[in-house]
This record gives sequence, structure tokens and C-alpha cells, in this order.
Amino acid sequence: MVVLRQPRLPGMKIIDGFKGTLDFYYYMDIPCVRAWPKNKGRSQTPASVAQQPAFIYANSLWSQLSPFVIEAYDSLAYNCGLHRKDWLIRGYYGKIYRYPTDYTP
Repeated sequence: MVVLRQPRLPGMKIIDGFKGTLDFYYYMDIPCVRAWPKNKGRSQTPASVAQQPAFIYANSLWSQLSPFVIEAYDSLAYNCGLHRKDWLIRGYYGKIYRYPTDYTP
């Protein structure tokens, strides 16, 4: 993070020129800039690769939700530090939205 000496961020034309390379933002009313993180090319663990299909499926569920359910996630996420999609993923992984394997009706 670098603190900018000027009292405000540069113009949008300059910021747009660096889009994807630099991130301009305010931290406690101080203009700052940082470089976007770079992928170091590390290989993923087998456990991480095995989890990706479930995570992709859980994320695809978001587009199928009704506005009423999305509003419920908004109320869950209000002032808690998590995004509404985080609650959906938590519920999916926590088996709230699917039956456990030993479930018998």
C-alpha cells in the first residue's frame, strides 16, 4: 500500500488506465494505491481441486434464487461482515440445503 501525497485520488481517466494493475481506494479518508496480487503459479492441492466442482455448483445456485430469498440473505448479511453469497455457500457446505447421506424419509 502506498499513501498518495495529494489530498484526493487522481481522475477516473487515470484510474481507468491502470484498471486491473493498480487498485485506488481510500483508507480512513487517506487516498491510497496498491498493486493487484499476482498469481505466483503455485499448483493447487488435490483437496482444493476436488472441492472446486461443489463450489462452482453452489455459486450457480445464486442466479436461481427468488428475490424474496435474496432479500432474506441481505438481512442475514446486514452488519455481520459476511456477504450474502457467503451465507449461501455456508449453508450449502453445512448441508442446510441438502439432505445428509444417511437421511431416510
